[in-house]
Amino acid sequence: MGKKSIGSTITYFFLGEYFSDALRTTITVVLPIILFFYLGNPEAAKGIGVGALLISLTDLPDNRLNKLKTALWSIIVFFATTLVVSSVLDHVYLTAVVVIIAAFSFSMFAVYGQKLALIGTMALIVCTFTMGLHPARPLYFSTCILIGGLWYYVISLIQTLLRPYRSLHHAIFECLKSSAEFLHIKAKNYDVTVPLDLQQKAAIKLHIKVNQKHELIRNLLLTDKYAMNPDNPKGQLLLERARLLIDLYEQLNAVHYDYGLVRKTLNEGTSLQLIATLIEILAKELEQLGRHVRSAKAYKGELATNMAYHKNRVLLQQELERLNETQRLIVLKVMANMNDIVRIIEMIRGNERLPEKEQQELSGTIAYPLFITGDRFSVKEHLTLKSPIFRFSLRLAICFLFGFLLIWQLEPSKYSYWLFLTLVIVARPKFSITWKRNLQRLKGSMGGVVIGLLLVYLIKSPAVLLSFSIIFLLGFYAFNRLNYTISVLFITPAVILTLGSYQGHFDHIVHDRIMFTLLGCVIAIFATYLFPVWDSRQLKTKIADAAKASIHYLEVAIQNRSERDENQSRMARKNANLSLSALSEAIESARQEPLQKSIDFKGLYDVQAIIYQVNAIITSIYLSLNHKAEQTDLFLVKQIVNNLGNEAILKNDAAPRIDAMGVNDEDHSTRQKLAYILALSLDFKRFSAGFWG
Repeated sequence: MGKKSIGSTITYFFLGEYFSDALRTTITVVLPIILFFYLGNPEAAKGIGVGALLISLTDLPDNRLNKLKTALWSIIVFFATTLVVSSVLDHVYLTAVVVIIAAFSFSMFAVYGQKLALIGTMALIVCTFTMGLHPARPLYFSTCILIGGLWYYVISLIQTLLRPYRSLHHAIFECLKSSAEFLHIKAKNYDVTVPLDLQQKAAIKLHIKVNQKHELIRNLLLTDKYAMNPDNPKGQLLLERARLLIDLYEQLNAVHYDYGLVRKTLNEGTSLQLIATLIEILAKELEQLGRHVRSAKAYKGELATNMAYHKNRVLLQQELERLNETQRLIVLKVMANMNDIVRIIEMIRGNERLPEKEQQELSGTIAYPLFITGDRFSVKEHLTLKSPIFRFSLRLAICFLFGFLLIWQLEPSKYSYWLFLTLVIVARPKFSITWKRNLQRLKGSMGGVVIGLLLVYLIKSPAVLLSFSIIFLLGFYAFNRLNYTISVLFITPAVILTLGSYQGHFDHIVHDRIMFTLLGCVIAIFATYLFPVWDSRQLKTKIADAAKASIHYLEVAIQNRSERDENQSRMARKNANLSLSALSEAIESARQEPLQKSIDFKGLYDVQAIIYQVNAIITSIYLSLNHKAEQTDLFLVKQIVNNLGNEAILKNDAAPRIDAMGVNDEDHSTRQKLAYILALSLDFKRFSAGFWG
């Protein structure tokens, strides 16, 4: 990465959503604390400050209506939780019972989706803070928490009203950025010095990342009634951009080449180098487009006047004259693919929209609510040990019980609540995420302790130390959604400097911070073996789900375009991508589990890669303008379905490839693509044999 790229990245960070949100949140949290301390009311300062601090962490990117719902839920739950817990603090055993029940109940909030799961987690953190602060007047303190929550969300909602599409613009930027990374990976496929297996793994990781960005855009946009109003021009522009982003990714992924064969076929001459250069230029254009996409104005960009792009394109066209027929077909396919990418970039850049007739057709045929990830579930369905949410909730409640028993055996400490705080933060349903969170929290906490001690040793002024704590709080908020380790690295010295300046005894604070953090991490790790949730045991199901989704996508793709149900086909495409992402995440999670040594990860990665390639070719069929159902060989389709289906695996040690696949004159036919999928499906059957019973 060059100096210019690093400089622009740093500039964007300070001008982007993460830092500006962090600055606004820090001011919102710190302002009432300073005000009430100045007025001589430290109890109100702590209550309102803690209320604003904790409720801010429930504020995720969302539209106006959803943010209002989150605000109401958070404020009510926080107030009730603080009031109940603070009212029983004088009764040790009753406090333990109430908090243990809260640990189970709030963890079960995950039944209702990600937003309420986060509110439940933060309500548990409210429990721990209330135990640590031990307010003398429960109702007064709870009211201060309520005021802090109201104060924070009033500011947040005002910002959302003034700039309603800010988070959506940022999500589109991040999607373009991830798509640019994907193009960089594509360019390396034409570099003979880069191993293809590494490229494949990198491409699949980015596939997961891009799909997550698409899902965020869907949920931000499609749940916003104001944006989806046909009479709202800004909303319709954003809807069109979202559609173009999906079309862009389809083009990036649609034509999957046998890159080993491509490298071998084009080994002589400059074709490979020219193709790689052109793709890199397109990737850089996407990056530049992302930086300007927050504006509603058309962005001129560089592609239309980029001399380097046109110069290399002319050289590639000249190279065509020296190539044989087979080589020429490969290059023409790549150039056609790049033309489609350029067309979509130009449309996004110029704020172009579909013709009014096509827009009306889409509006009338697409049922957008179908594409929103639902958050409505039944609690009764999860009151069983078969439910991962129930198992985790029970496990966390037992962790809290063990934490109380342990604390009662130690010397009394006002900072013992850090043990429970650590448990809430690092204990996750899956072993892999719990392990990762433990390492992140330990690294961040140890580094933060060192920073805090250095500042305490070098600076003696409480005012200066408190100023540093505000800066560290800003850093915590800025990196909270980007990098958990760095956010802990910032919040640890902020806590040490704030508590030390206010209460003294820095050594005692540091000692307890380290001890209770370590105890919480150890308990969380050992507890994962209690009612465990192992991804390694879900792999067969994930493979079957991904294969079934690919089969359904294939069945949709081979239909006549005029006969397709638009909702059904788009949903099939979405489910195929999401199922592969779920499988990929499960494989990576299983790598961190204790049972990893007994798993054939090479076979799993092969299965993952095959499904990825199959979906890419199905997308190519799906997008084919000249595709007709009568071109489809139903016998080939039946064989593919049998090979990918969740049936008994047939013994087949050979996985024959079709000679010169992807480079003969029939390559663009549906039958030829189906033949390629059939060859891949034979590989799938062979590699997945070890994962079916």
